[in-house]
This record gives sequence, C-alpha cells and structure tokens, in this order.
Amino acid sequence: MNKEPIFKKKEAFLIVGVERYTSEGICGIQEAWGEFSKRSTEIQHTVSKSPFGIEDYSRDFDMNKGGFPKFYYIASLEVTKLEDIPVGMTGREVAAANYSVFNFKGPIGGLPDFFKYIYGEWLPSSGYSMDPKLSLDFEHYPKPVMDMDAAEVEIWVPIVKG
Repeated sequence: MNKEPIFKKKEAFLIVGVERYTSEGICGIQEAWGEFSKRSTEIQHTVSKSPFGIEDYSRDFDMNKGGFPKFYYIASLEVTKLEDIPVGMTGREVAAANYSVFNFKGPIGGLPDFFKYIYGEWLPSSGYSMDPKLSLDFEHYPKPVMDMDAAEVEIWVPIVKG
C-alpha cells in the first residue's frame, strides 16, 4: 500500500448508482454495494464497468467523533448522460478538480483506517486542503474485488493549495 499520493486532474464526470446514508455506520455502505451488485445492469449509458464509491459530505455530514462518520454514499458507475435513471437510484455530476490519488491494496476492511490516515495525517501536513467546492471524495475500483482480503482501490481526494 502506497501512503503517498500521485496528483491528477480529472474532468467533470457523471455517475448513477445506489445511495445510502451511513447513519448506522459501515452497514449503510455495505447496503449500497449489496443493492448495486444486484441492480448495476439496469444502469444505462455506462462508460465502463469499473465502479465508483462516492462519499458525499455536502449534506447531513456528521464527523461523529468516536464513531463512524455520517454521510451519503453512492455505489455507482460512470455514465455519459443523466437520463433513464432506474427507479430507486440517483445520478449526479462530479465537478472537475485536482486530486490527490492514493492506491490502497489490502483487506477491504482496512479502508476506514486508510481514510483516517489521509484526513488525519497526510492532509494536515501536506500543504493542501480539501477542495471546498466539491465536499466529497471517491473510491474507484479499477478491477472487480474478487477477494475481500486483497482489494485494489484508488482513493481520490479533491485538493487545493493551502
């Protein structure tokens, strides 16, 4: 696992997927992926089958000190247009931004601790801050996760200098 990011610019993109609020902790994320895995073939206008997990901090965000943060999570696919969205799913545009991109390899259960490292250690000492225009970050899964103990995940955090 590489704890140092690479820096990339990503143009705006569109996603459609299953959204859940994490009021009950990580199980909200698991529910989103569970429904997504059953229904992803319903999503039209897809760019690829590499899914995204969008962590949306723009509404009802609660850091929940001592517990799992509360935010909206969308298990999704990138699409070319926000049309024909299946019932019970949501679509949104993710604005263009500069990102710090971290590569995580290991047990999928290690992701929360890796996020804690990014936001608790790397970001405060990096000279960057989270881009306030986005209020989100996302996971990109370039390959299907076949082994939950050997996941490969890109974590994209939108950043600005200072």
